[in-house]
Amino acid sequence: MSNDKKILHIKGMRCASCARRIENALTQLEGVEDARVNFATGEAVLRGNVNEDVIGSTLASLGYSLEKGYVRALTTPGRRLVISALLTTPVFLIAMLELDFPHSSYLQFLLATVVVFGAGSEFFVGALRQLKHLKANMDTLIAMGSGAAYAYSLTSLTWGVKELYFETACMIITLVLLGRFLEARARARTTEAIEGLMTLVPKKAHCLREAAEIEVPVKELSVGDRVIVRPGERIPADGRIIDGRTTMDEASLTGEGLPVVKAPGDTVQASTINLDGTIVFEVLRVGEDTTFAHIIRMVREAQSSKAPVERLADRVSGIFVPVVLLIAGGTAFGWLWAGYCYPVALTTSIAVLLIACPCALGLATPAAVTVGVGRAAQLGILIRDAQSLEEASRIDVLFFDKTGTITQGRPTVTQFYNATQIPDGEFLSQVASCERPSEHPFARAIVEYAEQKGVPLQTAADFRAYSGQGVKARCNGHLLTIGGQRMLWEQGIDLAPLEAKARELKGGGRVLVYVATDGKASALFALADGIKDTSLQAIDRIKAMGIEPSLLTGDHYESAQEVARQVGIERFKAELKPAEKVEEIKGEQLRGRKVGMVGDGINDAPALMTADVSFAMGTGTDVALESSQVTLMKGDIKKVAEAVALSRQVMRTIRQNLFWAFSYNIVAIPMAALGHLSPMMAAGFMAFSSLLVVFNSLRLRGYEPRYVLDGRGVLEHAPTALR
Repeated sequence: MSNDKKILHIKGMRCASCARRIENALTQLEGVEDARVNFATGEAVLRGNVNEDVIGSTLASLGYSLEKGYVRALTTPGRRLVISALLTTPVFLIAMLELDFPHSSYLQFLLATVVVFGAGSEFFVGALRQLKHLKANMDTLIAMGSGAAYAYSLTSLTWGVKELYFETACMIITLVLLGRFLEARARARTTEAIEGLMTLVPKKAHCLREAAEIEVPVKELSVGDRVIVRPGERIPADGRIIDGRTTMDEASLTGEGLPVVKAPGDTVQASTINLDGTIVFEVLRVGEDTTFAHIIRMVREAQSSKAPVERLADRVSGIFVPVVLLIAGGTAFGWLWAGYCYPVALTTSIAVLLIACPCALGLATPAAVTVGVGRAAQLGILIRDAQSLEEASRIDVLFFDKTGTITQGRPTVTQFYNATQIPDGEFLSQVASCERPSEHPFARAIVEYAEQKGVPLQTAADFRAYSGQGVKARCNGHLLTIGGQRMLWEQGIDLAPLEAKARELKGGGRVLVYVATDGKASALFALADGIKDTSLQAIDRIKAMGIEPSLLTGDHYESAQEVARQVGIERFKAELKPAEKVEEIKGEQLRGRKVGMVGDGINDAPALMTADVSFAMGTGTDVALESSQVTLMKGDIKKVAEAVALSRQVMRTIRQNLFWAFSYNIVAIPMAALGHLSPMMAAGFMAFSSLLVVFNSLRLRGYEPRYVLDGRGVLEHAPTALR
């Protein structure tokens, strides 16, 4: 299957039935494996290999076209609305106040002609395009409604009949234009999150070339360039610091406002802000290859994806307009059959055409998804698609990997025991100096511990590493052997002097590293993988949401037991292979439960792919990130709770939107058919219906994860909140 994806901007969509028709046509093109069209954003996402000219000709044959570049949203020109409103006002006043002056009827005719076929020409052009393909959309309903009122009035004027409906034809066009203008403005706000992100990368960079600093456009940067970034400036590309120290604001990537300390060797990402120090970094990735560009691409693709809940609305919108046309025709026939005059039958059928609103149905889900996915990105949560968003709202059990997920993912020294007469600082210096050449995580932990204690390191000699076991080296004339219990036994070293202390330190899932000096046991280090600061609060919040947390790890039983105890997880399984993690997930799925999996390593990839919803820590491996449906950019499981809470809020909003859209049409169409609504009222209600759905979705922009103090004084998530 091809991963070649295109994001297209489509001009001319009027309602959900347009989006569905375009999607069906694009899906049938040779080379297209999948196509998703989002009416709320006016975008289509295609996966496959197909020429853009072929796509353009296909759209043209349907009456639509491609827009070049990024488009905020579908917009209705304000000039048309202003002209329509200005010309409609005198027509409306003449009709409503029954003003009768010479040639008043012809004045109405003249103004109405400009309004209907001038300001409202787009509706008739759109309807004719659809008619060429024997199709109908929202333009068809509006053109028929306003056109019928205009045609009847013109006929009456020709025959000298005083019963004119020019004001109805004008008001229909004006109200619909007003509704579309407001709707387009509101829909543009649904993409503000992604638009805000797109402005965060600077346009220029200060580049060092041939020992001189020059300002160049960011698009001209190349891998290997050296870039200077001063305090207050944004990073223009991904890279690695080669000179200088600073703190960075990484909120654009992680959603967290706390600054991060950066030093030579650390990486920096495009869009982040340099807060207080001048740095020089080497460019590693530019343009579309940067982490930030990947985030924007993922968000836009997710915004154009479809949630399973949208299927019903899609099926209804596909037949909506033809059904409404039949109801309108039946309404006119019914009123005539009941003995009413032609004007009554006409105005009632026009009201039916105008009151129907497939736009509300078409916007109910994509508008909420678009805003929700954009808000998630601002919080440092990347959601792959709308289906993942929906599935996350229904999770029953959440499995966690241990290392790097709940824990820091790197061991740290928790206790140092010196059995010699040498001062602790001096002896620690010898041990750390011997460990410094080793790449083993335990060795690095001991070196970091010494550095934290301010102990100076020395030069070790005769260094020798034993793969996965330990090291030997000389320092200050002494031969040190450092490693696990088994290694020292195999070296013939008696560890009896350390047995009592080893039993004391071994509990709580800690790992012991032994030290021998000149063949005699001399010291012990206890190491543990520390719990992340937010893990306890995250697990508490997840349990409060009615989700059962569970720990799956390949680590030994004692370590898993201690971690589970510290964070409050009652159910855990240890010493599992990747395939056994998969079996645990499948077992829960067979019980009918929705399963989420949180992990960060290569060994987590099979489990992540098996779970209904997978969460990968942004600090994890590329394999884990590619296998996940939700990426947590900060590598903090607190974001898991935020992602689930936000997904539930989005689904709640979608259900509200769908309830309104279906209820509105079910109630409003019969009311119009029974003669309880005038055409002008119908046009106004139709516009209001779409706006209500969009504005309800826009409330998600104000979603904030609240924090409150619990009984233990620990910060945790409060119920989901909307500003």
